[in-house]
Amino acid sequence: YSGVVGSREGWRHPFYVSFLLSLITASLVLFLVKEPDRGCKEEVFKSLQKHGAKYERKLTWRGFVAAMRNNKSNIILISQGFFASIPWGVIFVFLNDYLSQERGFSVKDATYLVGVFGIGCAAGGILGGYWGQFFQSWNTSYLPFFMSATTFLGVFPFLFLLNGHNLNAQNFLVVTYSFLGGCLASMPSVCVRPCLINVNPPETRGAILTAANLAIQLARGAGPSCITLLGTIFNVNRQHSFNITLSVFWVISAIQLIFLAESLPKDQDTMNAELAEYAAKACEEAQAPKKAIVREGSSFCVDDSEPISIMEHHIVAVDAGRSMRFVGTALREIGDGISTMQPFNCKEETSSYCKSDDELETDHTSDSNLSGENFCIEHENPDYWRRELPEPDERTPFSNYYS
Repeated sequence: YSGVVGSREGWRHPFYVSFLLSLITASLVLFLVKEPDRGCKEEVFKSLQKHGAKYERKLTWRGFVAAMRNNKSNIILISQGFFASIPWGVIFVFLNDYLSQERGFSVKDATYLVGVFGIGCAAGGILGGYWGQFFQSWNTSYLPFFMSATTFLGVFPFLFLLNGHNLNAQNFLVVTYSFLGGCLASMPSVCVRPCLINVNPPETRGAILTAANLAIQLARGAGPSCITLLGTIFNVNRQHSFNITLSVFWVISAIQLIFLAESLPKDQDTMNAELAEYAAKACEEAQAPKKAIVREGSSFCVDDSEPISIMEHHIVAVDAGRSMRFVGTALREIGDGISTMQPFNCKEETSSYCKSDDELETDHTSDSNLSGENFCIEHENPDYWRRELPEPDERTPFSNYYS
């Protein structure tokens, strides 16, 4: 677009158009797109959603480091993304200029071929997603081979486009090379993100995708530097620098994707098993009935799923006022008893304190024989200990509580 209207409208015009389109699309996403619940699209979580539960795991630094260190698929995918993006950085910056300067096309013809290349990228994105899903459904190991093959084959249309001698932009072969170069090179890139999603649990996917995107952007920024360094260090022209950069780095990426065929199925199965175990435990907790503990002599119940400290807090909150009133009444009765207490008089016949030792021993033996058996029978009955004491009242004597 900039190559067509730039000479007529000025170089600022394409930036204005790009800004307005980005603002409109961002606003549509903000107001129309709803963020789904974490893990809601996972097959193993369908039963979890039926019980109203959600995936509650959160991202931690330790979990992110473990995913980067122990998951081989993450390492391979991020590494190959770095090497595969270096040629893309060269293409984005230098392709239009290369076609017009090194190949001799006019600016409009070079822009036209870049436009055809862009159409090929769009077609490759659609076809890559379709065929990638096909190979993933057939056999998970076949998907990395498909990605590796398309990465390797994408080198050849670019070599023909960069080194051809036909200066007619309308030529069928020139247009075909431009289209196939974009189509084949874009097929594996659309499969990288689904692979990263399939081998990582929901809480780490965002962080892993961000790390992969950082590696891609870093490589695209380093791509133009490779062209400059090759020309400066080895004293080669830009045509050879283009050929070396595209060929070497895309071949390295294709080789790495072959190793992905071994690790991808294992890491995907491991992740699915972990999610299935989490969903099973969550469903058991959601289905478990809540049991209530009813306290003897109390009018409230406590859910046994609560912590012990919370249960004790409930007990104290309910019985605190009742206990304080009980203690207050007892202290008042003791005070009244002390104030009315009479001194001992040994002359009174009713006082047991004035009896002799033999009389006291006789009284104690007779009382034990009469009431000991009844006392034991009565207190062995569990209902005796569970009896509920009457509500404390200022008019109730303290001694009645134990009668």
